[in-house]
Amino acid sequence: MRILTVDDNPIIRMGLRSLLEGTDGVTSVDDTGDPEEAVARVDSGQVDVVLLDVRMPLMSGLELLPRLSGATVVMLTHTDDPAAVSEAMAAGAAGYLVHGVLEPGAMLDAIRLCRNGSQVVSGVSTLRVEAAAPAAAPAVRSLLSPREAEVMDLVAGGLSNREVAAHLVLSEKTVKNHLNSLFAKLGVTTRSQAIVRWLHQDQDTGRTLGPGRTGPGVGPGTLGARSAAP
Repeated sequence: MRILTVDDNPIIRMGLRSLLEGTDGVTSVDDTGDPEEAVARVDSGQVDVVLLDVRMPLMSGLELLPRLSGATVVMLTHTDDPAAVSEAMAAGAAGYLVHGVLEPGAMLDAIRLCRNGSQVVSGVSTLRVEAAAPAAAPAVRSLLSPREAEVMDLVAGGLSNREVAAHLVLSEKTVKNHLNSLFAKLGVTTRSQAIVRWLHQDQDTGRTLGPGRTGPGVGPGTLGARSAAP
């Protein structure tokens, strides 16, 4: 796993390099405070995982994120703003980790989970994220049943299946069934696509959605990890 840390603070970059170098499964660790250099490194195929700060002076991490699609991007930041979490995950981040919340070993586990296709959010109150998640447009919301819309609101806010189940007083199996159903109605096949569809609807509200494929739901894992499947 080749890791690139993108942060304007050289002390943070130095600390992460010291932590990650020589770790099992990590073949190289580089760092930069220059957004354009980060884009060039990812575009050249030299990077597997980017650890990206949110607040940087030249370009924010949220602005830079869409340009790093050639790598797995994990937001690693001091910013615990739930709106930033929702925006980052909707824009394609595989994870959102707040500095100092996870022990080094747990942080490495979270990065590996993200690289392997899971989504991990750690260090942000799930209730605050839920409150910050924008509501879907009525045309999209009307595609779902009231209960499915409630589930989708919580998923878009960054909650795991277990957290959604606890919030709505449902079983995790029932939550997974709702997700499989709403995936088909929204015309998506992954959790990330559903969040993007829910938060950033097409301007043409009359667009007809095609059928989506459903698959077995995957329950929550370690560190608030959530699979790309329902």
